[in-house]
Amino acid sequence: MSAEVTKILVVDDDAFVRDMLSTILEASGYRVVTAENGAAALESYIADAGIDLIVSDVNMPEMDGVQLIKELRRNNHDVPIIIVTSVSSIAVAVEALNSGAIDYVLKDESIQDTIIITVKKAIEKHQMKKHNIQLVADLALKTSELENALSSRTAIINNMPDGLLVTNAEYLITLANPALVGMFGLERMELEGKDCRGIFNENLVSLLDKIRSEQEAVFTAQVELQGGRTGSAIVSAIRRKLYSSARQDEFIGALVIVRDVTSEKEVGRMKDEFISTVSHELRTPLTSVLGFTRVIQKKLDEVIFPQLPTNDAKAVRAMAQVNDNIRIIISEGERLTALINDVLDLSKMEAGKIEWKMEPVAIEEILDRAIAATASLFEDKGLDLNKVIAPGQLIVEGDKDRLIQVAINLISNALKFTDRGAVTVMARMAGMGEGSANGGAYSGFEQDAVLVSIIDTGIGIAEKDRTLVFEKFKQVGDTLTDRPKGTGLGLPICKQIVEHHGGRIWAESRVGEGSTFSFVLPGAPPAPEF
Repeated sequence: MSAEVTKILVVDDDAFVRDMLSTILEASGYRVVTAENGAAALESYIADAGIDLIVSDVNMPEMDGVQLIKELRRNNHDVPIIIVTSVSSIAVAVEALNSGAIDYVLKDESIQDTIIITVKKAIEKHQMKKHNIQLVADLALKTSELENALSSRTAIINNMPDGLLVTNAEYLITLANPALVGMFGLERMELEGKDCRGIFNENLVSLLDKIRSEQEAVFTAQVELQGGRTGSAIVSAIRRKLYSSARQDEFIGALVIVRDVTSEKEVGRMKDEFISTVSHELRTPLTSVLGFTRVIQKKLDEVIFPQLPTNDAKAVRAMAQVNDNIRIIISEGERLTALINDVLDLSKMEAGKIEWKMEPVAIEEILDRAIAATASLFEDKGLDLNKVIAPGQLIVEGDKDRLIQVAINLISNALKFTDRGAVTVMARMAGMGEGSANGGAYSGFEQDAVLVSIIDTGIGIAEKDRTLVFEKFKQVGDTLTDRPKGTGLGLPICKQIVEHHGGRIWAESRVGEGSTFSFVLPGAPPAPEF
């Protein structure tokens, strides 16, 4: 509110005083209107919303200054009011202040100066009051919005079907929702502020240990829940960005989500048992079908076809068609046999029924055996197969036959999806060179860990399909228009074998440029010294 636009209502029953005050105020740039008593002033104020300040005498007929103040306040008018009073009516001025006046001025010889100073202070004080009221209103609104947001978030967290656990950097629990409390049977325990290492099982605590050392990663593990149920836990780091320094983000805790997967695991177990049972039941009749088909093919080739006239075009066409059909039966039977064998193999691995023959194995020997097994396929397709082995002792503790199976699967997979260029098999110590492009997939392994990569120049894998390639019966590409080039179990079997050896397997790819399938295995422990 500026002095140029401020309108002041001067109220006094003495015309001389009204004129004097009007002259003083107008000389200072204020607009002035007048009233001769409180009742007239009240009417003027109600009729003119532009009045910014009232300067009023106390003792007036019909309605005095104090009554005017009370009436204005009773009707919720917050206009600032300055009382002009004589020395003898100071007590009345105090009553006016108590009733809501903002200040008072004495009618004496210095009024010409004091009225201007008091008006200016009153306007500034009223502006500050309105500003403070607005700030309080804004603060109340923001507080209400924050309370509503907090209430909504709390309701969401409390009604999550999954368990939520938040800890600080010292493993102390800062939040645990009701779902988590119920999953672990902790209803009677006050969790907030407690050290989670003394409450939760080793699998969950080990996730929190890992996330402290590898804050960029996300870790998962199965955890045991109350009542013999099974949970799947996923943990990620909570980091705070430090804007005031060049240091890395500060680790302030961990967030854990736990989902009860008991039902899903049971459904998966039943599905696997069904597939395994069906596969067992199919194997015997399929073996008979293949056996008898080969016998039929042999008899046709050796006995029947030679007896048929070769100058009969119709008979020759029939012979060729029968021959092609028999080859298709044998080819598809062999493919179905491979699928059944893969299913049974994978089922045994998942059930822990595979006998592993662990021994120190040289990675170069593994790769040489795999290359020899697939060399003829590369010759048939006209592709180069390169081998690059870094110097050093690349030794792992593993099952030789199973690791050869992994290498053959990965090389064959690269061959299937590569029409031009080459496939390169590489092996080196994981500690050599830089981490992988996907965020250090072999971080956490010792320096003697061995990294093997199969690099092709094929069609590549779309980003949306990259996480699916290690799932059972998943094949990338358009399976409606492209005939599947395998069983969809080769890579899941590789994953099972590598993870059983304490390793990790992953894929990196660009569509149209090729793919790199890599796995890392812990190095073999040194032989004991005698």
